[in-house]
Amino acid sequence: MFEWMKVGLTPWGPPSIAPVRLDFIGSVFVSTFLFIIMLATSTAAAAQPFTRSFQLAPGAGPGEVEVINQIGTIRIISTDTRSDRVSIIARRLNGESRISSQQSPSGKVIIEVGGRGTVEIEVVVPAMVRLDLLTYKGNIEVSNHIGQIRARIVSDGDIFFTGLRSTNVEGHSHYGNVYFSGAPVGQGDYRLKSFAGRLELKFPSNADFKLSATTHQGGLDLGDFPLKYDRQLSDIVEAVSGSGRSKVYLWTKEGQIRLHRLL
Repeated sequence: MFEWMKVGLTPWGPPSIAPVRLDFIGSVFVSTFLFIIMLATSTAAAAQPFTRSFQLAPGAGPGEVEVINQIGTIRIISTDTRSDRVSIIARRLNGESRISSQQSPSGKVIIEVGGRGTVEIEVVVPAMVRLDLLTYKGNIEVSNHIGQIRARIVSDGDIFFTGLRSTNVEGHSHYGNVYFSGAPVGQGDYRLKSFAGRLELKFPSNADFKLSATTHQGGLDLGDFPLKYDRQLSDIVEAVSGSGRSKVYLWTKEGQIRLHRLL
């Protein structure tokens, strides 16, 4: 064997070295840099809150606000009844989601979330507007509201009604709990339901209402209200407090029903 073969040389001299592809390395560097910029930009965009504001049409009644979320909390903050503004702040917490808002020709404000991801929505509304709230998974919170309320959770999540003075309230969560704190007003209608969660209500001691409560497995705890019972079983109660002006309907399949005095 020739000596140049033993040492890995060529018969013409030192081994040749392949030229470095500087253009290839440069393109890789540029591509990586652009990817990092795009990722940072998209992350920053996702962190930016979605904000919008609408003015309710004057003389068109109390107005209506509809909110549809996929996953995440819907929080309603009620303000002065003389206000005519609806203000929205929505924050993407994770995932990819599309947030949109619009006002129909009739003046109804619609906020809707599409896609996947958790979004927290906070809406400041006049206290008299009608509310139609829906989330597939997450909590719904409404405080100090006067107008009509409809709140629904398709799967898991709790509903919190606090300090309400509304004459018409509907709350339904499939697996979550429903909490109500406030006074039945006039000839109001209140319907709270949960398939697997519990219903907890706090009324003033002088609340005037007619109660119909049904639970199949959770039991009934009606505190020390001075109720006059028309029907009293382990799972069904029909009773009256005062003259029974407001109607209160409570139903749960597996949860407990609790009604206590508001301190």
